[in-house]
Amino acid sequence: MTSYPVYWVYPAYTGVLLIVTFALVPRQDIRRLLRYAVLFGAVGDLIAILLAQLIGMGGYTHYGPFAFLGIPFFPLVAWSSYFVIYLYLLPPGRAWLYIFPIVSAFYSVLFSNVLHNLGIFQWNLGTVFAPFILYIVWHGAVTWIYRLVNDTKV
Repeated sequence: MTSYPVYWVYPAYTGVLLIVTFALVPRQDIRRLLRYAVLFGAVGDLIAILLAQLIGMGGYTHYGPFAFLGIPFFPLVAWSSYFVIYLYLLPPGRAWLYIFPIVSAFYSVLFSNVLHNLGIFQWNLGTVFAPFILYIVWHGAVTWIYRLVNDTKV
């Protein structure tokens, strides 16, 4: 059996996420949501990476040639794609303002633990509670800011 370097997981999961995005979200909605997705996904992940490294919370590992200054670039694309889907699926209504970010934060913890088990992400402060706090704050802020900027009635 052929063994590939672990860093090939980065383009693989990013590619799958991009395919899902293009299959699920109509093109005009992708164009409309892309600026928010890049801001919340790529810039948000960059801030999260720097903050996590600063406080020793964890970070990406084994990124091989897919990084610049210790910051892998495929996760930035993947998070942008994720937030296109997230914002597209974000339902209207006040109850969803709380439920959707919580459920999405649980999904993000689950997925980050898959990446942790694959050896391309390392959590240093636990694999459930600390990541959940990070993701609930991140998803909550994205939801609140997106709704505020778009003047969506809640």
